[in-house]
Amino acid sequence: MRLGAQWLRGTGAGRSYFWVLVGVMAIPFRWWWLAGLGAISLWSFGRLRSRRRPAATEDVIRFGRLLVIPLTGGLSLSNSLMMVSREAHPQLRIEVSQALRQGRQIGLARALAASGGHLGELFGRMAGAQASGSSVVRAVTTHVDNLHYQTRMEALSRIRSLPVTLAVPLTLLIVPGFLLALVGPPVATRVAEMLTGLIGT
Repeated sequence: MRLGAQWLRGTGAGRSYFWVLVGVMAIPFRWWWLAGLGAISLWSFGRLRSRRRPAATEDVIRFGRLLVIPLTGGLSLSNSLMMVSREAHPQLRIEVSQALRQGRQIGLARALAASGGHLGELFGRMAGAQASGSSVVRAVTTHVDNLHYQTRMEALSRIRSLPVTLAVPLTLLIVPGFLLALVGPPVATRVAEMLTGLIGT
C-alpha cells in the first residue's frame, strides 16, 4: 500500500518498485524460480564486475565525500577511515588498511604522508592538515572539489572533440550511402534493360 501510494504521488522510487512488483506478479508461479535465478545471476555478475574494475578518480571522489560525513560527526580520523573503507572500492580499501597498519607503528600522520596509490594525494593533504592543526574536513573537501572539477573539464574536453573524432567514420558511412542513392537507380535500370535484352534474344 505504501509503494502504491508513492506511485500515485509520482515519486520515482515508488513507481519503480511498483512496476517491478507488477512484473513479478505477471510471471506465472511456476516460472518464479527462473526469474529469481536470473536476478541473482545479474546481481552476482554486477558485483564481480565492480570488484574487477580498477579504481578510478570517481571512486576517490566518492571516498572523499563519504569520509567527510564521519569526520563532521566528530569521529577520529582513523575510525572515519576504517568506517568509510567498508563502502569503498576494494583497491582503495587495501590502501586504507595499509595506511592504518603503518599508522599504528609510525603514527597516522606520517603513514598518510608516506602513502601512495590512488589515495596518496588525498592522504597527503590530510596529513598536512593534521600536522598543521588545520581542518581535515576542509582539506578533504577541497581535494574532492578539485578532482571533481578536473573530471568535469576532461569530460567537456572529450565532448568538444567528439565532432572531430566522428568526422572520419561519418564520412566513410555517409559518402558510400550518398553515392549508392545517387548512382544506384540508373545503374539498376541499366542492368534491368540489359537482362531484358538478353532474355528477349
